[in-house]
Amino acid sequence: MKGRDSRKQTIITAAAAVVGAAVTGAVIGITAVTPFVLTKGSEAAGKAIEKAKEKHNEGMPAAKAKKAELDALKKEKKQLEKDKKTLEKKKQNARKNQAKKIYEERVANGYEASLSLVETEADKAIAEADSFTLDEKKSKAKKTKKEKKQDNVVAIPEKEKITLGAQTDEEYTSSASMFKGISF
Repeated sequence: MKGRDSRKQTIITAAAAVVGAAVTGAVIGITAVTPFVLTKGSEAAGKAIEKAKEKHNEGMPAAKAKKAELDALKKEKKQLEKDKKTLEKKKQNARKNQAKKIYEERVANGYEASLSLVETEADKAIAEADSFTLDEKKSKAKKTKKEKKQDNVVAIPEKEKITLGAQTDEEYTSSASMFKGISF
């Protein structure tokens, strides 16, 4: 059994040596290669990022144009709002000036609305009231049915001529024939 145990130990030792050598080689290899891998990996990542940025920037002109258009619209909107405010100020100043001018004109001509003005105008109206006369309304006589039927018929005598421009206002008001049959 000594031979068998000795072979087992030889195999176990050889396997341990191989595993130890592999682990030691891997550790040495990884430590030796790591800086190289890191630099090359960062360079490759940098190149990939640059390519992605270039590709992204190639598609950007449309977005940049849209953004420039929106910026121009915003600028124009601000300018329009500013112009609107200045126009409102001008309108307000013009209204103030017009109101001031009207007030000064009313004061200069004596048109100011005051109680004394109302009283003087009322006194003038009372004094002039005697010069006005009112026409008394004439009472209408009741017409019979025959007279009403005859009123609806318009008859023009043969002697009478119709002249539009020659009649005066007195002729129309006395006969009221001009407005007969017309309702207002």
